[in-house]
Amino acid sequence: MSEKKQENFAEFINCLSILESQTSLLYSNIAAKVASPLFRALLEGIALDSQKHSALLKGVSESMPHPKKGQKECEKQNPVLKNVFKLQKEISKMQEITSEDLLKLNEKLHLLETQMGEEYYIFVQMRTLTMMMNQINQDYNIDLNSVKQIFTTIIKDEERHIELLGTIKKMATPEEKSSNTPMVKFQNPDAWYQPPQSSEL
Repeated sequence: MSEKKQENFAEFINCLSILESQTSLLYSNIAAKVASPLFRALLEGIALDSQKHSALLKGVSESMPHPKKGQKECEKQNPVLKNVFKLQKEISKMQEITSEDLLKLNEKLHLLETQMGEEYYIFVQMRTLTMMMNQINQDYNIDLNSVKQIFTTIIKDEERHIELLGTIKKMATPEEKSSNTPMVKFQNPDAWYQPPQSSEL
């Protein structure tokens, strides 16, 4: 594999680490402004998962001796990271987050988690990934088969996050309007995302 491809791979992983770190911060900020202790706990759990993902990805990226892009450079290339920053600005203007506010945010967070899951799913399905693993393992002594397993685990976490957001939505929605949020599975691209009905919010 060329030096350029190895550098792109390292930068891709690094930008995902930044994305997860900022997502963790987003969920923490939302949790801090939510009155319900149960909702707050669920959101803090997602924040902790995202911080764990960030640390894992950062470790992989820093194991490869290539210059890494900064946060601003990653934002230019990653529309999902742009969405995270947009949501952070929206949250910063809110003094508290009511159940009604949380329902509106839930739809955006659901989309965010789906987009993040797609990022990982597309990566692990790349045809060139096996070659990349073998070459990088030779050059840097990194077992990227284990890295692929890390990505698979993260995908499962993203699916679980969507389930938790569905739980929050169900509990925060008045009973007569309550409905189940569809479970998203990233194994089937056609089923990656089914947007919530706006009439429910």
